[in-house]
Amino acid sequence: MKVSVVGGGNAGVFSALFLNHVIGAEVELIYDPTIPCERVGQATILDAPKILYETIGFTWDNNPIHATFKSGVVYEGWGKVNDKVSNPFPPDRMGMHYCPWEMQNYVLNSGLFKVIEGKIDPKDVDADYVFDCRGKPDDFSNYHEIVNPTNAAILAKPNWDTSNVYWSRHVATPDGWTFVIPTALDSPSRSGSVGYCYNTNITSKEDAEKNMLEMFDVEISKHINYKNYVSKEVVIDGRIILNGNRLCFIEPLESSAIQTYIEVVLRFGRTLYSEGKLDNLNHQIHTYIKHIQNFVLWHYQFGSKYDTPFWDYAKKLMFNDHVFDSKLREAIRLGWKDIYGNISLGKDISYAYWNTTAFKGWHEGMTNFHKK
Repeated sequence: MKVSVVGGGNAGVFSALFLNHVIGAEVELIYDPTIPCERVGQATILDAPKILYETIGFTWDNNPIHATFKSGVVYEGWGKVNDKVSNPFPPDRMGMHYCPWEMQNYVLNSGLFKVIEGKIDPKDVDADYVFDCRGKPDDFSNYHEIVNPTNAAILAKPNWDTSNVYWSRHVATPDGWTFVIPTALDSPSRSGSVGYCYNTNITSKEDAEKNMLEMFDVEISKHINYKNYVSKEVVIDGRIILNGNRLCFIEPLESSAIQTYIEVVLRFGRTLYSEGKLDNLNHQIHTYIKHIQNFVLWHYQFGSKYDTPFWDYAKKLMFNDHVFDSKLREAIRLGWKDIYGNISLGKDISYAYWNTTAFKGWHEGMTNFHKK
């Protein structure tokens, strides 16, 4: 089986790596070198470093992409109870922060699969299956909106050393929230490693920039607007699979992007080999993305230390999902010892990629006071 990937950004390189390593297909990647890679520093959860280690041989001392440790996320100023709430990874595992164009060069030059430079329509590619990873679409008529309170970000370079912590910082602000990625001092992604996310319908660009500069010691590098969306169809003509920003975009609150790209490839392989066709893939991916939407919205419903128009709006974005409700009830009911027992017995079923510990940790952080 031959599988081609069109596009060389985050989604393209991780799709090609995962297809080559796990699916065992003949893989080629076709990309247009004149299209610039994403300029924003990236954060992952746990699978990305493992894939890089098993495929290219990435280690923390063989680290040409200037990746830094990600031990989890610390939320500052969220909710009304605690100043900080931690969402840690298991202490024996790490996610990563990295620079996208360094990752692109690293993977494209790995020699693991055929790489072709050029511009081509996925419909014209000679392969059994094609992953369309060409980035954000120009026409959104065939897309659904994903509910989210943010639609813009200000990217900036920090004027301080962010690399002295090992986690992403997600800082609540009057107009939304700001990510602070602990990029290495010599990493090119420092120019976009701080991002102030807000809503242009509530806060003007000028007011958001003013507030960002008051709260953070940064040099502003770029303003971007974005939509939160998902394609109505994951599979086109039975053989073209959308991935990356061609498939969907969700704001970066839970660092869901890279994991979603990997998940699409994983479910492609499972569905194809179990059913011989991809008819069920559309439903699987839409359910997965709906769960991401809901889990992110849940974070906003506890508000923040700010009582402002943005947070009033964000708290009103409710959702109905009996699977989520069941998972949350289970998490509230179980003690930590019981949760870990369920994990060891294989009973901790995920909601997208969040297990019962993630539900319990966030709920307790928002509702119970934790002494420092």
